[in-house]
Amino acid sequence: MTGRAPLAVALALLVAGCGAGVPRDSTGQVTAAATTDAFSIKVGDCVGKVDGDSTDKLPLVPCTDKHSWEAFAASDLTGADFPGNAEVKGQAEKACAAAFKAFIGIAADDSRYELTFLTPTKETWTQAADREVVCLVGSSSGGITGSLRGIAK
Repeated sequence: MTGRAPLAVALALLVAGCGAGVPRDSTGQVTAAATTDAFSIKVGDCVGKVDGDSTDKLPLVPCTDKHSWEAFAASDLTGADFPGNAEVKGQAEKACAAAFKAFIGIAADDSRYELTFLTPTKETWTQAADREVVCLVGSSSGGITGSLRGIAK
């Protein structure tokens, strides 16, 4: 990922009460803009501009609307003990970079789009058994409409 420092956004909430009120159709697609938390982001969802590191108020939007990020992959980290932020970030980068090429069609280093991810924190790891990394592709400046699947740019 030359020249691009991933925005390693950390999950900051516990699972309780998460995901309520996200407007989805019968196929799981978001049908209207909503503010939600990182635990409610699913592969295929699109997210508007993310301000700062807070992931308790993410702007979820239909992918047909202008957005900044698309959740394109998810994977679970393993282990009973939290391995530390650097290790979580390293594992997330590796998993997301591999999935990026399959999703976009070229390697992250060669793409004009940015790669970032949502990761567990020590608190969510220990208190909520959170192990999920959600990979996001897009542009911090926004303006994307539709999916980036197979765009090869």
